[in-house]
Amino acid sequence: MATVIAPLPPVQIPADSELDHSDPAGIRLGFPFRIELLGRLGLDTQFGTVWLGTWGLLSVMLGGMAALVYVWAGLTLTGGDMWTFIREFANVQLLPPNGLGAAPSLAEGGFWQIEMLLLAFSTICWAGRCYERLVRYSWRPYLLFAWLSAMLLTATIFVFRPLLMGTWSEAPALGWLGDLDWAQNFSVLWGNLYYNPWHMLAIFFLFGSTMLWGMHGATILATAAEGSHHEAAEIKDMHSGSHKAMLFWRWTMAWNANPKTIHDWIWWYSVGVVLASAIGIISTGTVTTDWYVWGVDHGIVEQYGPMSRDKINLLPNAKPLDLTVVGLPAPPNTTAGANAAQGAAK
Repeated sequence: MATVIAPLPPVQIPADSELDHSDPAGIRLGFPFRIELLGRLGLDTQFGTVWLGTWGLLSVMLGGMAALVYVWAGLTLTGGDMWTFIREFANVQLLPPNGLGAAPSLAEGGFWQIEMLLLAFSTICWAGRCYERLVRYSWRPYLLFAWLSAMLLTATIFVFRPLLMGTWSEAPALGWLGDLDWAQNFSVLWGNLYYNPWHMLAIFFLFGSTMLWGMHGATILATAAEGSHHEAAEIKDMHSGSHKAMLFWRWTMAWNANPKTIHDWIWWYSVGVVLASAIGIISTGTVTTDWYVWGVDHGIVEQYGPMSRDKINLLPNAKPLDLTVVGLPAPPNTTAGANAAQGAAK
C-alpha cells in the first residue's frame, strides 16, 4: 500500500512583532483585505498590511512629493489646463538641461533636476528600509543587493554616463514617452545597440532569468501535491515534495537544483541583467561612438552598408523634417548658420 505524504502546514508568521515597535514609525499600515477572484486562479487572495518604518515613510513622502512636482510641471507645460494635461499625459516630458550646471529655469531643465533629486532620495530611503529590515531579523542581504543593482543601472543612465559625456541632456526625459524615445534614439545615435557585447549579455541574462522563473514555477506547480510549494520550510528540512521536485527537475532539465540553489540561479541571472546593462550603457559614447563599426572591426557582424567613418552622405536626398505640420516650431536653419560660421572663419 502506497504511503501518502501529507503536505507540510504553511509557515506561521505572527501578526505583529516586538521588533515592529523598535522604530518610531514601526507600525503596520492599512488593513488586510481579500480579492476572492484571485483564489479561483490559484493565487493568494490577501493584500495588506504593509510595514514602512522611518526609512519607508520618508521614501513614500519623497515619492509623493515627486508626483506632485510632476503634476505641477505638467500643468506648467500645458498652460495650466488640467484637461489638457490629462489628455496629453503620455506626451508630457520633463527635459534635462544642457550642460552639467543648474538649469537656467524650471521649464529648461529645472523641473527635471528637482524631480530627479526627489526620486533619488526616495529610492535611497527605500534601500535604507530594506537594509533595516534585514539587519533587524538577521537575514541575508540578497534583497538589498538586488535593489542596489537596480539603483546602479538607474544611476548609470541618469547620472554617471551624463557626467562622463559632459551634459545632463544625455539622460532620458522624464515622462511616459521620454524613456521610450531615449531608448530608441540611444540605439540609433550610437550605431545599433544590438552589436554592443554587454547588451548581448544583458539579453542573455534577461531571457535566461525568464526561462528559469518559468521552469521553477512549472516544477513547483507540478509537484505541489507533494508539498513542494512550502519552499521556506523545505529549504530548512527537505521532505518528499522537494525530493520529487529535484528528481523531476533533473530528469527534464538535465542538471541539478534544490529548493535553495534554484533561487540562487534566478537571483544571479536577474542581477546580471542590470549589471550587464549598466556596463553596456556607460561604455556607449565613451569606449566607442558606433557599435556597428565596433562590431565590424571585431568580427561580430559583416559590413552590410556604408559606415559612419566612410565620410559619405548616407542619405544624399534627405530633406529636413517639416515639424510645423505637427504643431512644433520649425528647426533652425543650420545650413545657413554653418555657412556663416565658415565665412567668419575665413
